[in-house]
Amino acid sequence: MQPRAVIVANPAAGGGRARHLAKHSVDRLNALGVDTTLHLPESLHDLAHVLKELGEGEMVPVIACGGDGTVHQVLQTAASHNMPLGIIPAGTGNDIARSLGIPPKAKEIDSVLSKIAGLLHGNKSTRVDANIISHDTGSTWSLGVISAGFDSAVNERANHMTRGQGTVRYVLALLAELVPFNLHHFEVCIDGEPRSGSALLIAVGNGGSYGGGMRICPNASMTDGLLDITWVDSAPRRTVLRLFPHIYSGRHVHHDLVHTYRAPEISFLTPDSMIYADGEPVGTTPVRINVQPRSVTILWETPV
Repeated sequence: MQPRAVIVANPAAGGGRARHLAKHSVDRLNALGVDTTLHLPESLHDLAHVLKELGEGEMVPVIACGGDGTVHQVLQTAASHNMPLGIIPAGTGNDIARSLGIPPKAKEIDSVLSKIAGLLHGNKSTRVDANIISHDTGSTWSLGVISAGFDSAVNERANHMTRGQGTVRYVLALLAELVPFNLHHFEVCIDGEPRSGSALLIAVGNGGSYGGGMRICPNASMTDGLLDITWVDSAPRRTVLRLFPHIYSGRHVHHDLVHTYRAPEISFLTPDSMIYADGEPVGTTPVRINVQPRSVTILWETPV
C-alpha cells in the first residue's frame, strides 16, 4: 500500500523560500511513491484551521516545511494526536532540524526527502523527547529551547525586525537589546531544589541550539529524558559581548558566570519577561516545564 503524507508549509518562511521548497517537496515525494498533499495556509488563522482538521481526520504523517516556528505550530497537533512528524528545513534558523541531525541547508533538501520517503515506505520512525510547558493559559509542546530573560527579549525584538535573516538578525537584535540591558530576578525550582537570584537569562534545552546555530545548551539530547538548563548570572555589557561569540561553539558553559543543570522538571517565576519556546512566544511566568520521554514520533533516524 502506498504511504501517505501531508505537508504543511509556512509560505513566508525563509523569506518566501518555503513556498518553493514545499511545492518541490510534494513533486519529489510523489515521484518517490509517497501520496503527498500540500497545505499552504496564508495566515496563522488559516494554519490553525488546517491543523485542527488534520487532528480530527485520519492519522497521516504530517511534514512541517518552514522554520522553527512552523515546526512548533505543527508539533502541537502532531504531539497531541500521536501523528508522525517530519521536517523540511526552510526557515532562517532551523535549529530544531539541526538538533535532530536533519541537514538544515536547502541544497540538501532532496537527500532529506529521499530519507523521509524511505522511512515512510519502511514504516520506520524514531521516538524523541519533547517538553510540556504549563502556563496560565494552558499547556504548550516544545521540541527545542525554551528561554526567559535577556534572550527572550532578543527573540521578541528579532521577530519584529525586517533586516537580516537567521543568525544575522539575532545578532542585530542582541546588539540593540544591549542598549536598555534589563536584568531579571528569577525564582526557580529545579527538580524540587529551589534557587533564586538575578540573572541575565535562563535557557532550557531539549534541543541544543537557537538563533540559527547558537549552542546555548550544547550537551542537550532529545533522547535522554532530561532537560539541559543553562543559567547565566548577571554581568556587565562588556562581559556579555565577550561571552557571546563562545555560544556558537558551546564553550560559554566553561565561563564562571554560566551554570548548567540537568533535570526532568523545572519551574520558574520572573517578572517582566516573556517565555519563548522554539522561537515562539508562549506567555509569561510562572511556568512549569516537564520533559516527556520518547513522546513524539519523528520521521528521521535516531538523533545523537
